Amino acid sequence: MVQTKDEARAYRQSLERLALYAPEAEAVKLPSAYPQWSGEGVAYTDGSGGEPQSKVRYEGQLYKCITAHQSQAAWTPQAVPALWVAIDETHAGTIDDPIPAARGMKYYKDKYYLDPNGKTYLCIRDRDDAPGSGIALPYLPSELVGVYFKEVVS
Repeated sequence: MVQTKDEARAYRQSLERLALYAPEAEAVKLPSAYPQWSGEGVAYTDGSGGEPQSKVRYEGQLYKCITAHQSQAAWTPQAVPALWVAIDETHAGTIDDPIPAARGMKYYKDKYYLDPNGKTYLCIRDRDDAPGSGIALPYLPSELVGVYFKEVVS
């Protein structure tokens, strides 16, 4: 049983280390098990080379590292999709169950996304060089209407 603040901190660090190995479908069930993103020179790993893939929370969204790097203040998960991709394994991406959109997430053609503005958008475009693989964008659907998305009017 944890009895002191130091023990609680040590316990929290142990949980965060264990959580690094959880698959995405499990990670999204308990995002609080992951540390907040930090721009203060933290070494984040992409899962290659035997290290677990870093997962962090940023502005209420869970992200996974896709390119190993030392963090910098301006390299937030929402700003640099070459480094981070938002994780969402709990929504089907259908008109009835749209995926909540976040900056820096990977969008897939023919999936529906719920923008923070409350409107639903259909992704209408894919990567030209790798169809079906999705595209990570630092924008919300409402910011790319006509280019990557169309608004769904009910």
